[in-house]
Amino acid sequence: MIKKNRHRLKNSSKTVRLHPKTRMLIAKTVVRALKDMNNQQPEVPGSLPQISGIMEHKQIRILMVSSMTGESLWQAEQMIAEQFRLLVKELVAIKAFQSFSSALNQLNPDLLLVVGNAEPFSDSDLEVIRKAASKKAIWLADGPFTSESTARMAALFDYVFTQNTLHIPFYQHSGCKQVYYLPFAADRSLYSPGPVKEEYRSDLLLLGDARAAGKEYAEKIKHVFNIKKTAAAGTGWEEYPGLQVLPEGAELQDYYNGAELIIHWGGPPGRALDIAACGAFQLAEAHPNIYQHMNPGEDIITFHTADELLEKLHHYTSHVDAKRAVASRALWKSTYDYSFLQMADKLIYTVFHR
Repeated sequence: MIKKNRHRLKNSSKTVRLHPKTRMLIAKTVVRALKDMNNQQPEVPGSLPQISGIMEHKQIRILMVSSMTGESLWQAEQMIAEQFRLLVKELVAIKAFQSFSSALNQLNPDLLLVVGNAEPFSDSDLEVIRKAASKKAIWLADGPFTSESTARMAALFDYVFTQNTLHIPFYQHSGCKQVYYLPFAADRSLYSPGPVKEEYRSDLLLLGDARAAGKEYAEKIKHVFNIKKTAAAGTGWEEYPGLQVLPEGAELQDYYNGAELIIHWGGPPGRALDIAACGAFQLAEAHPNIYQHMNPGEDIITFHTADELLEKLHHYTSHVDAKRAVASRALWKSTYDYSFLQMADKLIYTVFHR
């Protein structure tokens, strides 16, 4: 795992020497990046495209209508708008509670992009969306759950982007013809490598409920709780002595940075991307969301059963270099493969060039 402590370097004539395996990893990463720049990668059917040339987007004008609520989603809204402005000719961003029919008529955008969910929109708003002549897309903030009202609204759009692959059949059944999985990227102002206080440090960080399906995972690895400093976030952990149970709603970014190894299951869809942005090593329960933007075995390690979890926990606990390599690739890819800039570009490419 990436070393979390940072030390300020003073001017010195000393040479900083990297470990040979670290140098090899950096070299392979650079070579792969250069190859990707010079060779067009084949597209996997049904998947979103890789990032395309920015210049071809510079004639596009977007009206972005946001229905995001809550502090964390408000920050995501700001980052989405900032990245689109880097890619297109013009982006006008307004809130959903404003009357956007006049803005739609004045701007006459190439794309009407709604970001968020259905709740704030009135019947008159929905009628404006239905009649809009421009291309229409909605980037839903649907997370682990969705609703009939969200599906009805999504059916008004030419393109639907969801946070959860498991929602795709539901939206298609509701009349949405083009539905894609496109998660919000990690907020790098919150999730990035950094030093933490001792209170946030652990050998093992568990994220998920120790009830229902998670009970089997907890029982299989409980023997390590008294050997390693272990913290856990979720319900049902009180019955396991020796654990540091985190308070409900605790901000987790410092715990990510303080953990030597993170295991998680059943959490919000974007959790794996947040952990990757901290440069932390993670063992994650296999889920369809993981496979489009991450590469199990390369930047994340997955498990399907409790036995497999235990086997991989023991393996990566004793193979520190392998664990560090996975975490390093996750941090690199969170910057260059699945940041908000790449996600915004994939949305534009899907709407205008597929």
